[in-house]
Amino acid sequence: MKQKEKNKNTVSGMGIGTTSILMIFVLLCLVVFAMLSLVNANADQKLSDRLATRTKAYYSACDKAEALLEELDMSLEILYRDNPDADSYYAECLSYLDGAGGVAAPEENMEGIHFSFSVIINDEQHLSVEVSVPKRPKAGGHYYEVKAWQTKVRQTWEADTKLPVFE
Repeated sequence: MKQKEKNKNTVSGMGIGTTSILMIFVLLCLVVFAMLSLVNANADQKLSDRLATRTKAYYSACDKAEALLEELDMSLEILYRDNPDADSYYAECLSYLDGAGGVAAPEENMEGIHFSFSVIINDEQHLSVEVSVPKRPKAGGHYYEVKAWQTKVRQTWEADTKLPVFE
């Protein structure tokens, strides 16, 4: 009779050891998932900090470019008031833009004067602005037209074609 009771207890239920191993496994899984969540949250925080820094630098460069365009608009307005003749206005604009700091060499075309300038965003990027000044400005409008407003990479990209398979 004792033999039957002993066999019955062993077959019918799980021992304390199996339950302990199962609890340890569940606890270990929870700790691993908690650590993965912590690592992921830390990586997201670093990414959002870098993005905030980059965005702040971009809008700071945009503010500088807008200030340069405002200064250009005011100067062109003064030139327009002082030179009512279209040819003298165009010649004065060309002379002004030739001496303006930060402006790439202005080029003449059929529509007017085309030039560009850039504002540094960070070590890797700059904001490139291309502007066109018409030969005769439109009444009540700006004295220039922005043709391009782009973020460009400051260094040329070089492809890494090496693939070290066996070192």
